[in-house]
Amino acid sequence: MTDLILCVMTNLFRIYVISRFVHIFLQDGESGTCSNRMGHVLAYGIFFIVNTATYLAFHMMWVNIACNLLGIGLIVLTYTKSLKMILFVTGSVYIINMGCSMVAILPFVDYKDGVGFNQIYEVLDVFLVLVCEQVTEKIVNARQKTENIQNISLVLVPLCSMGMICAITYTGSSTETGIVIVSMGLVLINFFTFYLYNMLSNTLFHQYENEVLRQEIKGYANQVDVMMQGEEKVRALRHDMKHHMNELKILAVKGENKAIEEYIDDMQEFMINPNEIVASGNFEIDSVMNYMLYRAKEEQCNVNVKVQLPKTVAHSFDINVILGNLLENSIEAARQTEEKRLDIEIGLHQGFLRIQIQNSYDGKLEKDYGRLFTTKRTKEEHGIGLENVRKIVHKYNGIMEVCPDGDLFCVILLLYLTEDKN
Repeated sequence: MTDLILCVMTNLFRIYVISRFVHIFLQDGESGTCSNRMGHVLAYGIFFIVNTATYLAFHMMWVNIACNLLGIGLIVLTYTKSLKMILFVTGSVYIINMGCSMVAILPFVDYKDGVGFNQIYEVLDVFLVLVCEQVTEKIVNARQKTENIQNISLVLVPLCSMGMICAITYTGSSTETGIVIVSMGLVLINFFTFYLYNMLSNTLFHQYENEVLRQEIKGYANQVDVMMQGEEKVRALRHDMKHHMNELKILAVKGENKAIEEYIDDMQEFMINPNEIVASGNFEIDSVMNYMLYRAKEEQCNVNVKVQLPKTVAHSFDINVILGNLLENSIEAARQTEEKRLDIEIGLHQGFLRIQIQNSYDGKLEKDYGRLFTTKRTKEEHGIGLENVRKIVHKYNGIMEVCPDGDLFCVILLLYLTEDKN
């Protein structure tokens, strides 16, 4: 009975580990099928029931191989319709599982078709598969240069579990029932550790996304206020236009050209909106820029801006994520200096967007996540933002240069973008 319970728990945990493997290769989903959660659950459920039943009923190697290949293939099919991806992911996941079984079981068990064996070795097998999943995830993330969702130290959880089971088993410090109970407990501990860690990671990431959206909303609200202020000035000027034209006519008749120039200068100065620092015509980008630069003005920063963009640019959201994070860093760094300097230059030329942000800083730098510099005192709170800048740069096959020079800190981005034809 204990072997049956341990077999069911181990197989259920193996299904969970396989799901983690599948998400490594198909984490974004394809063809819109990633949202089909019911299909995923059904595929995992069928695989678990059939795989467990066939193993307990037959104990035949070829039956287990066929069942695992078909089950993993069915699961992958709910994520993508690409035959190439189905074969690749199914083969990769199964080969890793088979390799772990050969390492954890065959050297210690005299395996024969139709004969069962101690399920403790299945527990060691599934923990070894979990270790391989963690290592594979790190390798794939490193090659794709994506955000590291999980800490490498989590590998120690299944490794320590394997060590505990081996120590209890080979030292004879516990009965067979005790080993089974410990194995069940370790399976549950590993499951809840990784499951809760994933939930925490997703929660933090969604909090960051919500913060980005809140910042965009504030930017849009600020831009609407700026536009309303400009509209009020236009209405006021239009209301008094008859008087202005009469005054200019009188001055022209008198031949007072200097007075005419001064009068026109006064009209232009009246029309200037001090809150509209950037007016490229691109509403989305202007809103974020004006909001962030208004904050810079509140911090008494000396801002110099040069922005030349078409009215509509594709991928404005991604650009705003970059600008929001880099400008927040720059404003924070410049605020702590006497010069309080902030220079921004943005332009789009032949599909290439060049962003240069330069600010004064106190000369103190720390590496953040081993990739990007930060001058923030609370860099732990902003690692996600900096990492998302790097991800977006990589997304557009761009280049990012960080150039600290003396008391100036400069970031230069070059991204390949296309103009939105809509």
